[in-house]
Amino acid sequence: MSETVVLTTELDEAVSTTNDAAISNMEKKDPEPVLKHPLNSTWTLFYFINDKSGKLNYEECLAVVASFNTVEDFWALFNHIKNASKLKIGFAYLLFKNGILPYWDGSGNAGGGRWTLKTSWHQRFTHLDNYWLELIMMMVGEDEEECVNNNITGAIITRRMKQDLVSLWCAPTKKFEVTLKESDEAMHGHPIEHYHRIQNAFEQD
Repeated sequence: MSETVVLTTELDEAVSTTNDAAISNMEKKDPEPVLKHPLNSTWTLFYFINDKSGKLNYEECLAVVASFNTVEDFWALFNHIKNASKLKIGFAYLLFKNGILPYWDGSGNAGGGRWTLKTSWHQRFTHLDNYWLELIMMMVGEDEEECVNNNITGAIITRRMKQDLVSLWCAPTKKFEVTLKESDEAMHGHPIEHYHRIQNAFEQD
C-alpha cells in the first residue's frame, strides 16, 4: 500500500465519525438561510499521521482536514471528527491560523514560543477532550477576557503512550512577558491535575 493511500485512509478514519442517522436528519431538513457568526480569523485544522516506516518527512505526514471562519462551521467540524483521546499513538491534531503552517521555523512562528502541558495517560478519557476543546475555543474566539490575543498562532494535541501533549504556540512579540502571562493563565485555567508546564522558545528546541 502506498504512503498516499495510507495517509488518505487514516484521514478518512479520523473524520468519518458522523452518525448516519444524524446525516439523514440533516438531509431531510428544508434548506433555510443560516445566520452565521464570523470569527476574527480563519483557522485550519491539520491531521498528523505517525509514519512508522520512516519513509515520509514531516510535511508529508500532514493532511489538511478543513478550514473555518465562523462559530457554526467550527462546531460542524469538531462535532464530526474523532475525539483527540481516541487518536492513535503518535498521531495529532494541529489547529493554526490560516496562512500559518505548523512548522517551528515557518512564517508566523519563527522566533516565537510555545507552552506544553504533559497530561498522564489516566486523564486521557476523563479530562483530555474537554481541555483540548476549551483551549481551542478560547483560541479561535480571541477573547481578551479569556487571556487570548493575536499573538497566539495555533495549538497542537499529540497522543503518546504514557503522556499526551497539548501545546499552545505564539508568534514572536516585543511584549513576550505579557503573552507569557496571558498564555500561562489560559493553560492553567482548567481542571487538569498532575501536569507540568514547559515554556521554551522555538530557537532553543
